[in-house]
Amino acid sequence: MKSINQWFVALLALLMITLVSCEENVQNNTAFNLSYAFGAKVAMSFVQSNLSDEEKNADKFVEGFKVGLKGDSATIMKAQQTIQERMGTQKVSETTENAQNIAYNLGVIIIGGMVKDLGVAESDFDLEALKNGYTKSLSNDSLLFTTVEIDSIFEAYMNPKREAYQAKMQAKQQAEAAVSIEEGVKFMKENGEKEGVITTESGLQYEIVKAGNGPKPIATDKVKTHYHGTLIDGTIFDSSVDRGEPATFGVGQVIKGWQEGIPLMSVGAKYRFYIPQDLAYGMQSPSPKIPAGSTLIFDVELIEINPK
Repeated sequence: MKSINQWFVALLALLMITLVSCEENVQNNTAFNLSYAFGAKVAMSFVQSNLSDEEKNADKFVEGFKVGLKGDSATIMKAQQTIQERMGTQKVSETTENAQNIAYNLGVIIIGGMVKDLGVAESDFDLEALKNGYTKSLSNDSLLFTTVEIDSIFEAYMNPKREAYQAKMQAKQQAEAAVSIEEGVKFMKENGEKEGVITTESGLQYEIVKAGNGPKPIATDKVKTHYHGTLIDGTIFDSSVDRGEPATFGVGQVIKGWQEGIPLMSVGAKYRFYIPQDLAYGMQSPSPKIPAGSTLIFDVELIEINPK
């Protein structure tokens, strides 16, 4: 989900991952209990926002919540855009119609993402109980559950779903990584047979594009470089060259392939590094542009050692 606002991101985190565990005896996690607690917790989070009373309209919020339970991606995305716009301007809606539209779309996105990602089911919720908890909390009336009990209800409901989602994502990532690793191994094998490509004992490969005449850095040095990073299919994932500004970093503070490769270079040299996944990010995906298990290619120019 895209960033909307700090309070809203905090809300989603609060709803999906319970921060408080308790041993208090609460009722069974029925649709009523869950819905009432959910509504109350959402309303509590709105206290920290600049939403107007009409932008928190209970009927419209529940109406949107009901639609969000369908999990339709296009509807959820449209609602996200509406809320992003509202939170970006921080401007309270000037008409009742616009304000109620905000309440409706808040209802959509607060549950919609959970339906898509965590498999939250429509049958798990009682909309009347949701509205009751939401309204009582907005009005600062006495609630059926304490804050600790509300947290416990969420823990019982959300944690298994969150764990199942994480396991699903991990399995998906591992499957994708297996493909990337297989492709990388094939690429490195073929690449290592090319003229001018040198393979080290660790499996790092490099080409000397331009030799340098200056000193060579060691692991404790800092270096200033220009670099251009791509995947083996040519997709650019990072480039100081494209940004037009060199990068400075500690030789011992980067991926293993760089830690080994940079000390091979003299100041003024340009190398091309072919870095297998185990010398790069391994099974981690540091950004959406670098899938887990990726073999990386870097064109690197060593500009300076220990720049001031």
